[in-house]
Amino acid sequence: MRHVTAVAIALAALAALPAAATAKGPVAMSVCGANGCHRVERATVRDGVDGYARAAAPRAAEPFFTLRERARVSSGRVVEVFALDWLPSAGLTRAYGERSWTRPSPALAAALRRAAGGLRPHRAAELGSVADRPPTARVVEVFAPAKDDARGGPPGGAIAGALALAGLLGLAVARRR
Repeated sequence: MRHVTAVAIALAALAALPAAATAKGPVAMSVCGANGCHRVERATVRDGVDGYARAAAPRAAEPFFTLRERARVSSGRVVEVFALDWLPSAGLTRAYGERSWTRPSPALAAALRRAAGGLRPHRAAELGSVADRPPTARVVEVFAPAKDDARGGPPGGAIAGALALAGLLGLAVARRR
């Protein structure tokens, strides 16, 4: 019986130890089009993840692909960490929903082209604005405060409401006594 207890304690101690740390960083990238996704060569993903340079916006929208990057995070799980729009003709990428454009390194761009083989790009109309500037602001709601009465004080309805509330509080206190 002592032997079984010792083994159980040893196993419990091993289970309580923290798991071995796994390397964080990019694990996989896929090029996705209208008809599916293809993986990008793993070595290129690992080496080219930081290979982006700022670039000017394209002149017009064009057919595009979506790049999806998966990485191992501090918990050890592999999760999608970002999605990029990729315009293969212009050779540009941008983070999904963002305005600034970048150019992938030549090695990464070549790997993306190879991975895109056989995929149909998304239609240019689905890309949205390609402008590098923020969108123009538009008014979506207008607030009109209540008008003051002729003497410059708060509206009469507010005073009447405050007096009614004070009277109710006074009745509640009197009733309690």
